[in-house]
Amino acid sequence: MNERVADVIVIGAGAAGLSAAAKISAGGVRTVVLEARARLGGRIWTERAVGWPRPIELGAEFIHGGNRPLWSLMRSARVRRETVINQHWLVEHGVRQNLPDAWERIDAVMKQIGPRFDGSFSEWLQQNGGAIEHRDRALATAFVQGFQGAPLNRMSAPTLFEATKKAEEQFRVVSGYDALATTLAKRLRRQSVEVRLQTVVTDVRWKRGAVSVVSQNNSWNAAAVLITVPLGVLRARAGETGAIRFDPGLIAKHRLWRSIESGHAIRLVLRLRGDAWRRGVIPLELRANSGRALGFLHSHEPDFPVWWAETPSPILVGWTGGPAAARMAGWTPARIFKTGRRTLARLLGCGDAALEKSIVDWRTHNWAADPFTRGAYSFSTAGHENAPDELARPVVNTLFFAGEATAEPLELGTVHGAIASGERAAREILKAI
Repeated sequence: MNERVADVIVIGAGAAGLSAAAKISAGGVRTVVLEARARLGGRIWTERAVGWPRPIELGAEFIHGGNRPLWSLMRSARVRRETVINQHWLVEHGVRQNLPDAWERIDAVMKQIGPRFDGSFSEWLQQNGGAIEHRDRALATAFVQGFQGAPLNRMSAPTLFEATKKAEEQFRVVSGYDALATTLAKRLRRQSVEVRLQTVVTDVRWKRGAVSVVSQNNSWNAAAVLITVPLGVLRARAGETGAIRFDPGLIAKHRLWRSIESGHAIRLVLRLRGDAWRRGVIPLELRANSGRALGFLHSHEPDFPVWWAETPSPILVGWTGGPAAARMAGWTPARIFKTGRRTLARLLGCGDAALEKSIVDWRTHNWAADPFTRGAYSFSTAGHENAPDELARPVVNTLFFAGEATAEPLELGTVHGAIASGERAAREILKAI
């Protein structure tokens, strides 16, 4: 086994790991980045396929408001962004209703939680849900399960209330979300940072001021290590692909890894015929303005209850989260596609066979079944709202932690939260060593 030396080792080349490595290296510290995958970006995964009119986002797609590190990175990447169309429809019993105030309705429910309630969202609903209009309750429930990827009985109600204080506009990166990862990678190359792909870390052996990070064929010795792998990987059992063994063990951190939860989400991306916005299976009222009239379709369907259009391209995205997505964790891509297609056919009011003929291509990725992710993204867990902050704390200035699961409560599960956490950890490391 080859042994190598660095000052700092960063495990994970997602948004947190890349942003941290760039800042650490800029401080004159020898840095090595180890990534299990054959690509950079982590849960930022953009595919460019022949025949598709725009990049396919299999992971992160939306920019939710953002923070200073994210906007700084976007300026550096010179990306072009587009505002997400705030058009919503609700489909109930086969009838489509225009719902232009969907977000306002959801926000109004969350504001009713108030600053004093301490518990899960399901507990709050049990006590207060009877006074909420059925439609608004259904929208709020779908938001928690889909947007947060969380079971109702685990999602923190106080965090949902706090989120109402922060208005956010949503954007997409037109050129592909991976432009951010590419920009960070270029910085690392300019700074001569070694980035090792397809390097699965198995062990982290440490003592104060010294670590040895072991992969299949190599080991690296350094003064400190930054762990940025997803929460699902940290929770992986010994012997499972991607699991990392710490020696000595981290009992307190293991408790935190169990108290913070990773939600589930599955995305299905459909490319329709090029004339989909002029004729075909999509109802006329949704095709208007090159599909911009569609925006988002909401429903009470058990599988893929939410769909949106990436107009003006003939692309529809189906989304399911929370318990429904967890149930699909063992499904094949073909089964996911077939289930999503049948759901969409019901929402559009067309036959499944007709919709199938309109679909030219499709993509999906099951993050729960991905051994180097094991879930979509974390959410604020009832009773453990402070756990991310505790997880972020270094261990004897030798083991450091970053990633979206260590972000600020309202930034959990977001790319901008991951980037901010990486920069925070970089400052801690530079100060320590």
